[in-house]
Amino acid sequence: MGAKVELSAHLGTPALTPRRPGKGNRPRGIGSVLFAVVTLGMLTLAGIAVAQTAQVAFDLSIERDRVAANMRLIRVRQGDAVKLRWTTDRLIILHLHGYDIEAKVEPGVVTEMAFTARATGRFPIEEHRPNAKGGHSHAEAPLVRIEVYPR
Repeated sequence: MGAKVELSAHLGTPALTPRRPGKGNRPRGIGSVLFAVVTLGMLTLAGIAVAQTAQVAFDLSIERDRVAANMRLIRVRQGDAVKLRWTTDRLIILHLHGYDIEAKVEPGVVTEMAFTARATGRFPIEEHRPNAKGGHSHAEAPLVRIEVYPR
């Protein structure tokens, strides 16, 4: 059976409202209800993802070209807002690989390296040293490694 269509006018604008025999007037079908439920679910999941992100900060001190052993491996979760606050006993240029962040750290000054941990994996932070051939070279071993785990 085909649906009957009634025309109604509201302020001069015609609107189509389907009328189904024996079912009464249903302005919205099951598709609209499913759309609303799915949209609400997506918004709820987005709210949960936002609530799970954290702001984490680490104070790192470089003395005699080393970071304390208990600070050489930093673990965070994907989506975390990460702040690394550096101090040093000599001028040093640091590079966080994978995120391509570079920071010049000077003695007596706290220097902040901030990023959102979007990429997962293990990312070294190494000293950049000037190189006569252009570009830069790295120290022998990373000062710190950042591990970013999936949520």
